[in-house]
Amino acid sequence: MKLPHKILVERLTQHSQALALPLGRRVGQPGHDVARDYLLKQMKRIGLKPFDGDSYELTYELPHPNGGKLQKFTNLVGVIPGRDRTLPPILLGAHYDSVIDAPCVDDNATSVAHNLVLAEQYSKEPLERDVVIAFFDAEEPPHFLGKTMGSRRFCEDYCGDIDFAAVIVTDLVGHDVEASDLGLPKAASSIMPHLKKLVAVMGSESDGTFPEIVESAAKGAKGLRVLATLHRYVGPMSDHAAFADAGHPFLFLSCGQGRHYHTPEDTLDWINFDKLANITRLIADLVTRIDQTPPTADHSQMDPFEFEIRMLRKALGPIAIAGLRAYGMAIPESREELDDFIGGLIDGNLM
Repeated sequence: MKLPHKILVERLTQHSQALALPLGRRVGQPGHDVARDYLLKQMKRIGLKPFDGDSYELTYELPHPNGGKLQKFTNLVGVIPGRDRTLPPILLGAHYDSVIDAPCVDDNATSVAHNLVLAEQYSKEPLERDVVIAFFDAEEPPHFLGKTMGSRRFCEDYCGDIDFAAVIVTDLVGHDVEASDLGLPKAASSIMPHLKKLVAVMGSESDGTFPEIVESAAKGAKGLRVLATLHRYVGPMSDHAAFADAGHPFLFLSCGQGRHYHTPEDTLDWINFDKLANITRLIADLVTRIDQTPPTADHSQMDPFEFEIRMLRKALGPIAIAGLRAYGMAIPESREELDDFIGGLIDGNLM
């Protein structure tokens, strides 16, 4: 990504601020309409083509899970045409609603912000294949994983005939990871400061080309420690779930549930925009590598255990690995041991 770091941080901050409404973006509330209108304005400014028909708005109306009253929902989806539109497209997706009437910046304004920045880049420098930019409605409870969830409606209603090269979804990518998020004492942060740079990538097992792509991109990811793991370790925690269920190759990036997850304190104050900029560059690198993957590449799925262990060692580093040993956790040597190890991290709310 050619954008200077300072300018990238500024743009990510501006978009996040615009969506960090004091009363949030909850479905059916005024802030939701404000956020939708802002995104529509940005999509038009960037020059996205409507995904379907002549509007970015893909509306649907269904009974609300609580009470059954009809509720209108709106996914916002645009396309950046590639140079060869016969190639399978890449989708970049994130939800724009909030869970409560509060700013909810990390959940999920920051992901929306980086997708707007990436959309602007690809509109100026098109890839070989199409890029679909999707801002999903109704990800949060009570819609989560139900019929009204925006990503599920989009996937099931519009994507039946599409073979995506990749679906890349992000959620909770704006904050630093803390030792307490891993179930470790706060004092661990002083001896393992690099833990705050962690970002998890799930779904590499969904396509045979992804492990090499993720590992190569991670090597050049400045300011990040990339932890790769199986989707089944984490489960359907965001909008990638519908695409995973439908068999699309996908990657899901997250920094996990930090201390302000689903609280009014999820404001701009705890967002690390430098880290968000680095994650934006990581995604751009992943997209470039996927876009450049030869059509003859082997996409067969396999167990990427060795890849996961290499990524785990690099993400944690020798000091953190030694620290984990002090708490009875050693680097796994088998899939069964990795099951237990990742289970411990999940219990610590990293993922």
